[in-house]
Order: sequence, then C-alpha cells, then structure tokens
Amino acid sequence: MIRQRNPRTQISSPRLTKKAKQEEEEDMIANLPDELLSHILSLLPTKHAVATTVLSKKWTNLWTSASVFKLDLDDRLLLRPKSFTSMPNHASLFANFVNHVLGLINLPCVQKITFFCSDSYNSNLINSWLLVACTSNVVEVDIRIPYTQNPIELPQTLYASRSLRVLKLNANIRLDFPPDCVCFPSLKVLWIKVYNQDGITFTQKLFHICFVLEDLFMESDILNKEREVVFTVKSNTLKRLKIECLVHSFDIEYSFVVDCPNLEHLDLCDDLLAKYKISTDLKVLDDAKICIGLPSADYGAFELYFEVKHSNRAFELLEALSNVKSLSLSGCTTGAVSYSYEAVEHTDSDENEDGIALRIRLRNFMLKFPLLRRLELGFRTSESWNILTLLLHSSPNLQHLILRKELNGYSVGYKRFSYGMPKGSVPECLLCHLKEMEIWGFEGVKYDLPVLEFFLGHAEVLQKMKIYVQELSSDEEIMLSEHVLEIPKVSEACQVEIKCEY
Repeated sequence: MIRQRNPRTQISSPRLTKKAKQEEEEDMIANLPDELLSHILSLLPTKHAVATTVLSKKWTNLWTSASVFKLDLDDRLLLRPKSFTSMPNHASLFANFVNHVLGLINLPCVQKITFFCSDSYNSNLINSWLLVACTSNVVEVDIRIPYTQNPIELPQTLYASRSLRVLKLNANIRLDFPPDCVCFPSLKVLWIKVYNQDGITFTQKLFHICFVLEDLFMESDILNKEREVVFTVKSNTLKRLKIECLVHSFDIEYSFVVDCPNLEHLDLCDDLLAKYKISTDLKVLDDAKICIGLPSADYGAFELYFEVKHSNRAFELLEALSNVKSLSLSGCTTGAVSYSYEAVEHTDSDENEDGIALRIRLRNFMLKFPLLRRLELGFRTSESWNILTLLLHSSPNLQHLILRKELNGYSVGYKRFSYGMPKGSVPECLLCHLKEMEIWGFEGVKYDLPVLEFFLGHAEVLQKMKIYVQELSSDEEIMLSEHVLEIPKVSEACQVEIKCEY
C-alpha cells in the first residue's frame, strides 16, 4: 500500500525558498577551489578583484593570488561612476589605492602590468609606482599616461630583464640605456609613442640593442618645431611594422627610412605625406595597409606655399611595395597617388623646362605587383578613381578586388561622382584570375551602373560579386535587382549579391 503525502506538507514559504536558493548559489561559488577562484579573479581588472574582499572572509586575500597573472591599474574604473563628479580628490584616492595594492601583492610573481592614467599625476609619483611594480620577472608592461612635461623614467630592472616580451609605452618616457648592458634581450613586441627629438635618437639606438624584435608600432607626435625629422627603422628580425605620424606643422619635413628585409606586415598612416624610403632588399610582403595624406589636400598648393615637397611620394612608396600580396589603399592615399598620375596625363609639352622635367620624371615610375592577390581601394573623388586602370594593369594575378567609396569629409552621405572606366585593352587579371569582388558605397543610381557593366562584362572567371548599398526601400531594392539582372555577364558562374551596409 502506497502512502500519499499530504499536499499541504509540500507547501513551503516563498520567502524561505528564495533565501534557500540564494544560500545554495552562494555556497556553489564559495565551495569552488581557491585556485579556480583566483583564476576567475585574474580575468577582472585589479580594482574589481579587490572589491570582492567585501563578500566574506574567504575572499579577503584571494585577489592577491590572482595578481600572479596580471596587475591592471586603471583610474577610469570606478565602482560608483555617478559619484565621479562629486569626487574632486579622485586622483589622490586612486594614488592611495595603487600604494595599497602594491604593498600587499607578491610582485615578483606578476606577469603582466598595465598602468592607465587618464588624470594628471606627478611624474615622480608614477616613477615610484613603476620602480616598485616592474620587477625583472614581468613578461608584459603596458603604460598609457597623458603627456607630462617631465619625462617618466623606465625602471632599470626592465632593461636587463630576460622575461620581458611585450613593452607598450604610450607616454612621454625617457629611456636611458645603461652602459655595458645587453638591453631588452627577449623583447619581441614594442609599442612606443615619440614626442620629441630625444625619442628620435632613441629609435636610432633601439635597433642596435633589440636583436629579437618582431613587432614595432611607432607613433610620432613631434611637439618641437624641427625643420627636418628623420626616423630610421632597421632590423633583420622585424616582421610587423606600424607607423602613425601626426604632423603639427606643414613646414616639418618628415622622413622614414625602413630597412627591414624580412618584413611581412606593413601599416603606414600619416595626415600629410611623409617621405618613405623602403629598402630594395624587402622580400615578400604579406600585406600592406597605406593611409597617407589629407582627405582633400591640394598638394600643388602645399608645394607652392611651403618648402616641403610632396610631389610623387605616394608613387614612390607604391613602387617600393612591388612584392606585396595584399594591398589596401585609403581614399586619402588614392587621392595622393592621383595627384602625381594626373600630372603625367595633363602636363603639356609646351610648358617651361620645369614642367617638362616634371613630366619626364613621372614617366619613369613603374608600378608592378606580380604577387598581388588582394587589392582594396578607397575613393573620394573622380580623380582618384582614375588610377584604377593603372593598378589593374599593374596586377596581372589579382584574385580579389574591393572598391570602397568613402565618405567625403564630414558629410553624412557619399559624394556622387562619375566613374571613368578602363579603356583600351582589358587588364590581364580580369581575363584570367579575378574571382571575387566587393563594391561598397553603392547607391544604385545610374552613376554607379557603369562599374557593374564593366566588370560583369569583362571579368571572365569572376565567381562572386557583392554589392553593398546604403539603406534602400523595398521598391528601390527591387528596381536595383532588376537592373543588375539585365546586365550581361561574361562569366556564367558569377553570383551577384546585394547587401545593405551596416
């Protein structure tokens, strides 16, 4: 005989049930092994990890063992963000917090250190923090501090550290290499921001010291008004190089000498047109991303009113990248290239001797990209679009082409311009190799259709074309699809997709 329980005995108080669930959940976390809890805390910023001490006695010292993995000191992290405006002593509170943390953790075990200061601090105070925190056992150091009048000093222990692999310095830091010492013997990744002429001298010394450096990101922001600034990057081990150059005066002559025969990845960005001298010993370059020049610069006016000469620099740079496999040129870059290219096309032979010399010099440029498989081009004007013909003929083995109409300056939409499609012989890449295309900034109007008509009518092995359009109504989308379907395709296997930009 089976006894049935009284239903009433199964009913418990909702309050007790909720409390029991909370206790059960709390027990589940508290009962985890300390090693696992420490690992979880190591994934949090140090300030958030320290905040767990209020949970219970069990959590009091757990955060200190979590710091074995990383020490993340960031003055932007506030436990009560809304109260920030009412905290005029925020900087001093953060300073007390840093001193407290540095006094409790086992510093020789810390592997990664990050200092991010958005507020103004005395450079001597920051020096004292770094001196304590940066031991010889640290693997990665990341310092991001606003510009200080007095340079911050890097601790001497780091120079000889054999464990240091990554060093990121986004601050006004003075690097004093100790004499008779092997510096940064294991350093593979370096990010550095150069503020002044002393930083330029540092870069010249750097490559005589870092014998295993593979990744360099150099940002220059020269505050003094030197007439000429020359950076030299010379390394047989460097594989990745990124340069960002911010020019405060058009009168400054910026030059970058790059002698890195084993370079694989190159990323150049400057808001004017620095002079780049790339070594001819450069081997196969996997990819290059070039964003140089102002969005709507009049380089002819620059050369007329300033002593700095910018003519032909974009062409010279592309000429040096002949062994690249993947190339990306921004709208600013194609505009700079088109300035020289247009000078070739329109210089009159009846001009004075200077004009004739310019024309002859430009005609000596030879753009050849025999290894190029992927090409991405940004455009802002009809003039910059005109270099497409040149680049297609220079890239016989091109397989993937991306055409991107960029926003014009600060306008909301795209600037509408006419497309001058290639004339004469069809580029070799369209006949034999081009398989994929992407077109961004498409508006679906008659001005854009010649682009589709040309490539669909000449790309004989094209397999896929993606057209990214601005947001269209359903009627506009149907109309555009009908237009595309009516365009004759020389490649029967080509699939055309129309997508909205996001």
